[in-house]
Amino acid sequence: MLIGVFSDVHDNIENLKKVLSLYADRQVETLAFCGDFCSPIPSRVMGESGLTIHCVFGNGDGDRFTMHRLATSQFPNLKLHGEHAELEIGGQMIALTHYPLYGDALARTGDYAAVFSGHTHELRQEQREDCVWLNPGEVLGGMGRASCAIYDTDTSDVEIVYL
Repeated sequence: MLIGVFSDVHDNIENLKKVLSLYADRQVETLAFCGDFCSPIPSRVMGESGLTIHCVFGNGDGDRFTMHRLATSQFPNLKLHGEHAELEIGGQMIALTHYPLYGDALARTGDYAAVFSGHTHELRQEQREDCVWLNPGEVLGGMGRASCAIYDTDTSDVEIVYL
């Protein structure tokens, strides 16, 4: 199973739409968002995509109440998990957090096949024993080229995609 992994939108709706379109075109139906929507606008765009998106909040997320209301009343495909998530997807245990400090710690536990985190806006992929620890970079494109990733639960391979 393929999982789309992205982070740090920071209200860049144009790039967010590119990422969601890329995942839809590649038939990636389950996504993991590592936080920093910023305003509720990206959550509405994500909800309207129809893709199943597991989300954690980041340090730049304001108005979580509105995001929660949108997810519960209009967009059941938008799965808001709070500060972190532990998910079973494609037969693998996956952890999702915004912060790399926690991502690194979770990856070292040996409990997960993959851990996804964001926050730094810097693409990073490391292997921790049998666990892939991935920061997919940023959708924003503020620190360089915008990027996202696709994780394959069958092979544990990561494909980096630049916008």
